[in-house]
Amino acid sequence: MRIEVYPCGIYRILRISGQLFISQLEELRALIQGYVSQGEMHIAVIFTDTSYLYSGAIAVLISCFKMLQDIDGDLCIVEPKPEMLELLRQLHIEALVPIYASEKDLPGDVRQIERVRTGFPAEYLRSV
Repeated sequence: MRIEVYPCGIYRILRISGQLFISQLEELRALIQGYVSQGEMHIAVIFTDTSYLYSGAIAVLISCFKMLQDIDGDLCIVEPKPEMLELLRQLHIEALVPIYASEKDLPGDVRQIERVRTGFPAEYLRSV
């Protein structure tokens, strides 16, 4: 697993490439927790060449999502591969963790994040 980290608007992007092994899940959780302890409140995760997320990785993402939500932050998934998107939809993960097609679709401010949480349609968000 290789992780590239960079800012994008209000988000800290974690671009993960390579296979994600069970032993690395705690590394991913610790990395996210580290950014939160440094004051980062908005984290976006991109799995560049991973098409399948197994249950351990999904559990880590949901755990981190809840941790950020508890401090009024946000964790989302960006640019999922079609196979991954289908899995996330089958598990209804998108009802909990926001999923965006690209970095340019990320909310630009906290108000837009609140609109996503309260169910405003994506077309409305793009027009704001």
